[in-house]
Amino acid sequence: MKKSIYLSAVAALLFAACTPEDYSLKDRNLDPEDLVEGIAFTVDVDAENTVTLKSLLDKSYSCYWTQPNGRSQGHEVKLQLPFAGTYQVSFGVDTRGGVVYGKPYQFTISTNNMALLEDPLYEYLTGGVGHSKKWVPCDKAYGVGQCTGPVMYCNPDDVLNDGSGDTKLGINHMVPNWDPGFENWLIPADSPYMDSYMIFSLDDVNGCSITEYRAEDGDTHTGKFNLNLSDKNYPVISFTDTYSMHNVGFDGACDSYTTDVIITELTPYMLQLATKRTVEPWWIIWNFIAEDVKNGTVEIPSDEPGYIEPSAPVLPEISNLEEGLFTTDINGVNYTGSAMTFLVSDEAAYDWMWWNGGTSAWEGIVGGQYGSDWAPLWGEEVADVEFTISKKANGTYTYELGEQSGTLTIDESKLIFDKEVSFFTVTGDNRVIELKGQEWQVFKCDPGSELIIGIPDKKDASGAYNTYLVVNLTYKPVGGGQSGPINVKFIPDNVNNYIEADKYFRCQLYNPWGGGGDAIDPADLKLKKNQTVKVTLTLHGFTFTQPAKMVLCCNRGNEQGWEPDCFDYARAITVNGDGTYTISWTNDTGSTVKWDDATSALTMTMQYVGYAFVDPDSEGSYKNACTIESITIE
Repeated sequence: MKKSIYLSAVAALLFAACTPEDYSLKDRNLDPEDLVEGIAFTVDVDAENTVTLKSLLDKSYSCYWTQPNGRSQGHEVKLQLPFAGTYQVSFGVDTRGGVVYGKPYQFTISTNNMALLEDPLYEYLTGGVGHSKKWVPCDKAYGVGQCTGPVMYCNPDDVLNDGSGDTKLGINHMVPNWDPGFENWLIPADSPYMDSYMIFSLDDVNGCSITEYRAEDGDTHTGKFNLNLSDKNYPVISFTDTYSMHNVGFDGACDSYTTDVIITELTPYMLQLATKRTVEPWWIIWNFIAEDVKNGTVEIPSDEPGYIEPSAPVLPEISNLEEGLFTTDINGVNYTGSAMTFLVSDEAAYDWMWWNGGTSAWEGIVGGQYGSDWAPLWGEEVADVEFTISKKANGTYTYELGEQSGTLTIDESKLIFDKEVSFFTVTGDNRVIELKGQEWQVFKCDPGSELIIGIPDKKDASGAYNTYLVVNLTYKPVGGGQSGPINVKFIPDNVNNYIEADKYFRCQLYNPWGGGGDAIDPADLKLKKNQTVKVTLTLHGFTFTQPAKMVLCCNRGNEQGWEPDCFDYARAITVNGDGTYTISWTNDTGSTVKWDDATSALTMTMQYVGYAFVDPDSEGSYKNACTIESITIE
């Protein structure tokens, strides 16, 4: 799947690049009188009440529709209208003066088609034809929906939270990255929002309708909803004259609460809707429980499909913790000392480790998204924090943490200080995070690399701590640490040279989606913020007709485009003959970038057709046209 997504994206980019069209606004002076049915668009109704809205304009126009099930965008839109009646649609296009709509066009559906409502999801959501169903914000763990409160988060780059990199959110196709329960800075348990509700109704008079009450502002809204079940594994819902329920504090947090809101769970008991944050693009999962479940009228059967019995939190056991704490690496040689100093990570100073009862694993939740309301950035003073542990001849341990000092005990997988110690405090606009405690659980000890320790933060419904606030530490180099560039190993025979789209010469070093070119082990390619990866290569046998641009491409940072946009990047170099060249990419993402998460390729690309030519070898390949001299990280 990853391969096809990647190739489709690249193909689309290249197709757009080599299919020039006139996108100027000189022909975009359309008036409402021009946007009439039969000339600018068509409306086609079939016998099953499926309505097809289709633009007749040039593909360069962006098209918008106001239709019975809401608002939509695109050159062709299909909708299903179960009930007979007279409907109207307005067609709009983007012009140099903004979006212009034509006059509403009316069309008629002559008969009801109740077959369109037979999908059980309609009954789950509304109670069935002629009925209504009331949904309220989830207030505790009910054993379904993987939630303990009204809202939770999901990683958009790994919606199953299992390292697979799956990005498609859908029914029973989501594992939360973090379930915060009730938080004062988010939605506290006593928030008026918890008295809000949505009532979904379905009947042959009002069709698919919704009434919702948001207790925070006391407003009641009525409108329509459209349940799109074209792919029943990935249903979406849209709203007209109302919106997907959320708290007031998040009004401006997401791009849209009205159009194509993703349903991640829908049973007679639980409804979960997903909207994506605008600034930090995490999925926010809004959790609702059926009112009849909350008030005890209906019980959730224990054998209900999708019922999840989450596992109880199990604290990690760190074997040989003492040995690991005092072991580091000096120029590739293990060193065990009597004292070791740790520094706070400048990439992720803190995090929360959350017990995922579905996968039975402790997982971090911030994912590099620091600077948000809920995960504020730390100050520069954190970089000066040093934590030193010393081992005495009598087998006891002492510590120094800034101006704090004393003794500590290593108790299996815990560091127990003689008193409460503070690593640092992070103060944001909406919350203060204090890394302070006496008993610290060790979550990870990677000798010479990483130490993660944390204090209890939150409990699950059973009263067990399922969230710890952790400080991320790195081992301070012990004298004579490695300096200069890091050489990345590569396999010359695995370098894949080829002509891309009959236009560009590529030298592919790594591609997680296949296609050859796995010349490097992605585990060896890890860049801290502001580090640079440099690739030095040599061209052989080329004839140039004019200077060409060459650039190192990956799917990272501020410049993620490929051909032809990448040739305009400031880091692109000019080549005009055989020779040795160095191309590079600097990590400008603000955090560490890893290639072993299978979300980024690493490829040299060069303008070729119209710029240069090289003969293929006897086997028709370009293996000898470009050789890699070195790959370094600096």
